[in-house]
Amino acid sequence: MEFTQLLRQRYGLPEQDIAQLMEHAAITKHARKEVIIEQGQRDPDLCFVAQGSVRTYVMREDKCVIFSFSFEGDPATSTLGTQPGGLSRQIIETMEPTTLVRIPRTRMEELFAANAGLANWGRLMAEEQLRRHEDYFADYAWRDKGEQYKRMLREYPQLMQRIALKDLAAYLFLTPQSLSRIRAEVK
Repeated sequence: MEFTQLLRQRYGLPEQDIAQLMEHAAITKHARKEVIIEQGQRDPDLCFVAQGSVRTYVMREDKCVIFSFSFEGDPATSTLGTQPGGLSRQIIETMEPTTLVRIPRTRMEELFAANAGLANWGRLMAEEQLRRHEDYFADYAWRDKGEQYKRMLREYPQLMQRIALKDLAAYLFLTPQSLSRIRAEVK
């Protein structure tokens, strides 16, 4: 599905707001496993996944700690706010060939200030991202990883087709072997 169509269907953005947004957008294409933003790098643009997927993570003691996955229509940025000049605290990397829509943060700030519809869209995305992070930290505290895995299957069925099992294991704070055992029990 095309990015503008996603904005219409998922967020109810009217055509004139989408046109105004896309007027300032740059479309970039990225290969699988391409790093979009390095940890510590300036993040000048708000990026959105038009097609494909990305993961947001940090490396701790040679282990990958995955915070989130982003798919079509999702923001793919280290911080959703419009404040310019921030340094990314995470690494953002594509998981498959990906097309991104990039809009400079400074321009987004101007659009949000001038257009109530776009400002509301930005608020909805920020709330969605916060809910995901709350889910992530709530999941971290779960003791029954089998139940956590079943919940992910129910709520995000597309994950199993699009995410490498080692990445899913890292997201769930499991070894790949433990995830394999849980998957065998769930079947």
